[in-house]
Amino acid sequence: MAGARPRLELVPGVAGAAPPDPRVVLAEFVALGAGLALTMTLAAWRPGGAHALGALQSLAAAGFVFLALALLRLDRYRGVPRVSLLVFAVALAARAAFVVTPPLLSDDLYRYVWEGRVLAHGFDPWRLAPLDPALASLRDAAIFPRVNHPELSTIYPPLAEAGFALVAALSPTVWAMKLWVIAHDLALVAVLCAWCERKTGSAAPAIAYAWNPLVVLEYAGSAHQDPTALLWLALALMWADARPARSALALAAGVLVKLAPLAALPFLLKRWPWRARVVALVAIGVGLTAFALETRGAASGARAYWSSWRNNEFAFLGLERALGGFRAARAAALAAGAAVAAWWWIRSDSAARSTRAVLRTLTALGPVLHPWYLGWTLVFEPVALSAPWLLLSFTVLLNYGVFAAPASPATHHPSLAVRAFEWGAPAALALVLALRRAWRARRPEEELDAR
Repeated sequence: MAGARPRLELVPGVAGAAPPDPRVVLAEFVALGAGLALTMTLAAWRPGGAHALGALQSLAAAGFVFLALALLRLDRYRGVPRVSLLVFAVALAARAAFVVTPPLLSDDLYRYVWEGRVLAHGFDPWRLAPLDPALASLRDAAIFPRVNHPELSTIYPPLAEAGFALVAALSPTVWAMKLWVIAHDLALVAVLCAWCERKTGSAAPAIAYAWNPLVVLEYAGSAHQDPTALLWLALALMWADARPARSALALAAGVLVKLAPLAALPFLLKRWPWRARVVALVAIGVGLTAFALETRGAASGARAYWSSWRNNEFAFLGLERALGGFRAARAAALAAGAAVAAWWWIRSDSAARSTRAVLRTLTALGPVLHPWYLGWTLVFEPVALSAPWLLLSFTVLLNYGVFAAPASPATHHPSLAVRAFEWGAPAALALVLALRRAWRARRPEEELDAR
């Protein structure tokens, strides 16, 4: 996390005021963390029924209040003793109750367990869809009926599948797979604490990811496997200068779990010595070539995802209507991502900030915005806090429904009005903050003219 120490100056200090009592500051921080952990525990054990989604979204809103209060007073908490332990303890407490609950808002976890079992038994999950007769012997009553898109083979790269197979070999259960994902997410929290402490002198900014209710709900509640790649991306960026060889291996691992870390490759290639570049390019090249060769079949989930998948898109709709089709809009979104990458590659020496800019662009313009995808932007919030993107991590929960679950959750897509609010509220906040910064920048000039 290169660059100057980030500040979120939403609560300016009072000139000449006495410094706060450290015991009061510590008590405040602990109370906010405890409130966040309590709301997430209540979310894990919320009662079912038709209003379960509304209760969950209400508890998420309460959790965001605790997070917002902590972020608004972040400078006050930077000096809290052993703040990294407190950040991690709250993150652990917020996730703990979800270990023994069923997947919260998604059935992807059952797919992970199934594919791990397929690979552990020597079958090929990239060539064989769950409905393939060759896999009939693996079908059971607990996992197979809940596997989504059973007509399609896996979309995941080799290391993701290897992780699923490892868990399945030990315990092919939902709970074991949940522990696999949560363990990676908590390891990521620890890495972010260390990274923030190294760059800013305090681990407190890590709460922007570690305490975010969306992160807790999606990665502990639903156990989406993104942290198993996010962890490697964070390590690759943290080690970029001091340990380039490890950084290269970490990035390759991240890419071969999920493709999103490719966004960091051009910026890290710029920083690494030639040996690290060779390591990364060879490992990524070999792994992705094998992945591409494995996913050429007619039932390929990766091909289906690339060619037609869409969910919760907003800006992409404008591109699609302007350019006349899905493929043209997708090409335009990728071109915008490439243009942003080129600009940041030329103008910035910060691999973390540059990667964040590219991932934000692709998130905003892409055809798919599942709520858990925002983890790929939230992991960079400790670099420089962004109130609009943090607000989006709350409004995106409307993707699941507006206070009540839809009749067919598996096929539900939010209305255009809902998506307009999801993105419109953060965009309006961004505009207000930009106008505020512009007004503040003009005030010194106006005061000088008045003199």
